[in-house]
Amino acid sequence: MHPSLARRAPVSWLVVFGMIVALVCPALGQSTAGRVLGRVADPTGAVLAGVKITLTNLATGVSREAQTNETGDYNFVEVVPATYQVQFELSGFKKNVQNGVIVDVNQVVTLNSTLQIGASQEVVEVTSEAPQVDTTSTQLGAVINDRSVNELPLNTRDTYQFLQLQPGVQSQLGSSGSLFFGSDDAGSVSVNGGRTRANNFSVNGGDANDQFVNKPTVQPTPDSVEEFRVITNTFDAEYGRNSGSVVNVITKSGSNTFHGNLYEYFRNTVLNAQGYFNTVKPQLNQNQFGGTFGGPVKKDRTFFFVSYEARRIRQGDPGPVLNVPTPAERNGDFSALAPNGQQFSGTIDPSANGVFVANALNARSNGACGAAMATAAAPGVKWAAIFPTGVIPAVCQDPVAASFIQQFVPKANVGSNQNQAVPVGTDNEDQFTARFDHKINDRKTFTGYYYFNDIRQLHPYDTFG
Repeated sequence: MHPSLARRAPVSWLVVFGMIVALVCPALGQSTAGRVLGRVADPTGAVLAGVKITLTNLATGVSREAQTNETGDYNFVEVVPATYQVQFELSGFKKNVQNGVIVDVNQVVTLNSTLQIGASQEVVEVTSEAPQVDTTSTQLGAVINDRSVNELPLNTRDTYQFLQLQPGVQSQLGSSGSLFFGSDDAGSVSVNGGRTRANNFSVNGGDANDQFVNKPTVQPTPDSVEEFRVITNTFDAEYGRNSGSVVNVITKSGSNTFHGNLYEYFRNTVLNAQGYFNTVKPQLNQNQFGGTFGGPVKKDRTFFFVSYEARRIRQGDPGPVLNVPTPAERNGDFSALAPNGQQFSGTIDPSANGVFVANALNARSNGACGAAMATAAAPGVKWAAIFPTGVIPAVCQDPVAASFIQQFVPKANVGSNQNQAVPVGTDNEDQFTARFDHKINDRKTFTGYYYFNDIRQLHPYDTFG
């Protein structure tokens, strides 16, 4: 290889790699982090510049530092939602320590501080503070934390069912719009009168939208969710895309201590009521089991968190109540339909078509049908005269039709002439998630999230989608 080509080769490969990254990642993720900002002053109200502020995550021990500017202001951006300790230090003033500062997803926390004159070895510790009104953002929304996610009841453990608890959110569950793909999913909600397809979902800042109908496709199990926020109005321009709401979900990460859980939730047919419109009690066997585990790889620096959940559902799907032939009618006996031999009305077509019908009927079963009829079949003859008792002899029945009835027309299971089928559908799912967090330095962090979900479903009465 020519030396000049050898020198350009690494550059060329970097360009190719950059193009691949650009194609694979066409859009930047949306932020789920919060912000902590404020102003520091002395007892007279004069602002203080150069104050050292240390923000420490109480769960992981990861800390960040900043200093106030000439106007006494400071600002921590991209703060991972968690509970923090904030320290304010400046020579000639007592150290101010504020504990239990909670930063929720997408929240802006305004934390002002007043330093008291004294030695820096003296500490003024604040353990609680009244909630601050957010004066820096116009976003309106609500935060659902992990306690609500884990302790409130959830049918089939779908985290997005909590969307229905927010003001201005209208659920579409149970609606008649099953022809619209996704309309019966928990994530399909109308926010402030908007369309159910006008919402935007993200998980850990990554896009989690179905590109066909805009329902959520990444749905972490409740035990792996730290919290999520529903922004219902005037959200920041960084979200854009849709006019409904923004749902930001963040999953749990590891901490300096190992923690995890194991669980199983179940439902069973014997525990359920039959249902007013059901003629039988539909089968329902539902088992959801799994666990989570997380902890440190390196204390105060590197952490992991994994989760697994399996779903095994066997559920009967009641069909409509259908009118079917009675046992007698299945054998050709229609005598119970009407009295005095009036079970059959009409006549054989008197035209040339009737000649074909009459000849075929008289010759059926090698002529046995003709001998079994009260009156020979002929064009213009009434059916009531041919079968006056309302019974069609077996030798006169079309063998194809008789076979079809026996094989494909269900027998009555409700009374003598009704049938309700309750076929059993299946829903088997396996979900695995993994999250990795690493502090590179005081200014850089790395977070990786992997989501795997395998679904195998059978719906006996499925419609489009």
